[in-house]
Order: sequence, then C-alpha cells, then structure tokens
Amino acid sequence: MTLYKAMLRGAFALGTFALVTAGSVALTRAVTAERIATHQLAYQHRQLQEVLPEELATIPVTSVLESAFELPNAGMLGLKSDSQGWAVSHQGNSAVILPAVTRQGYNGEIRLLIGIDEHQRISGVRVTQHQETPGLGDKIERRRSDWITEFNGLGLANLPSKGWAVEKDGGHFDAFTGATITPRAVVRAVHKTLQYVAETPLPITFEEPDT
Repeated sequence: MTLYKAMLRGAFALGTFALVTAGSVALTRAVTAERIATHQLAYQHRQLQEVLPEELATIPVTSVLESAFELPNAGMLGLKSDSQGWAVSHQGNSAVILPAVTRQGYNGEIRLLIGIDEHQRISGVRVTQHQETPGLGDKIERRRSDWITEFNGLGLANLPSKGWAVEKDGGHFDAFTGATITPRAVVRAVHKTLQYVAETPLPITFEEPDT
C-alpha cells in the first residue's frame, strides 16, 4: 500500500468515526432534551394543582388546563400581553391561578404561580423559575424550605400595606440570612398579584374578602 492510499484510508476512517460520534451525541442530546422537557411539563402541572385550595386540589390537571384564559392587563403582573391564567370551579368552589414575574431578584427574574380563592385569599404560591444563589436564595423553593407557605390563607384584608414586606423592612415575612433581596422580591410580587385581583375583572366571582 502506498503512503498516499494509507493516508486516504486513515482520513476516511477518522471522518467516519467523527460522523458516527457526532450523530450519537446529537441523538443523545435530542432524547435527553425531550425527557427534560417532559419532566419540566409534569413538574409545572403538579405545581398548578399544588397552589389550588384544598377543595379543588384533586381536580385532574387536564381540567385545570382547560380552564385557561387570557389575562387582562397582564403587564401588572410583569407578564407579556398574551399570557394566560386559569379559572377553576367545581362543586361551588372557585379559584384562579395566576403567573407572575418579578425582575427584582438577586440574580434576575423570579417566576411564580399564585393560587387565589374566591375570598381573595392566597391558597398557595410556588416558584417556577429562578436563578437565585443555591443554599441562600433558593429557599423560596418549596422543596428547600417551608418559607413559601407563609402566604397561605392571607389576603389584602389580613395585613396592612406595610405588612407586605420582610421583617427587615418592618413587614410580616421572614427574610433569609444573607439573602434578603430574594424574599423581598417574592413578597412584593405576591402583594402586587393580590392587588391585581382586587382591581381586575376575572372569570370567577369573588366574594368580599374576609377581615
């Protein structure tokens, strides 16, 4: 075999190996991305149910998804104009689930799902996306701490306006040691969402807030 043919054969083998490797990596990445997307969707669906009042928590997620509606004045929640919420009703009980976003987190925006019952009280809050510091700011996640459940059962009538702040600012809510910016941003976003509900026509009938 001549040197030229040997070089050609080596180049062909190397090229074939590179193509096979690239194809395998691309296939693995595609399969992995699909699995990740599926898991993220399932996680988001669970969170929709988790923020509902206890009386509605067993409603199938398909029913929740079918209750979607376009949010009026979505900019008040920090959202784009084509954003959607969910209005859930069953056996005389009603609630809305609203997304909200604050860009006042330590490392950028924090996205939330907030459930509000027919009495304009919070039935649950969950963080759906954030980039806060692990071990500090990530305590806003339900799996990291119980902090996010401090909002449960509260409405505008339960706290004065100044109460919707962290303790360091003279408010009602705990702050994390070394990470005050993160809970401060979440409290403000939740408070703003309650104000949005009080001021905006939505697809369920709200009763007068309990005092």
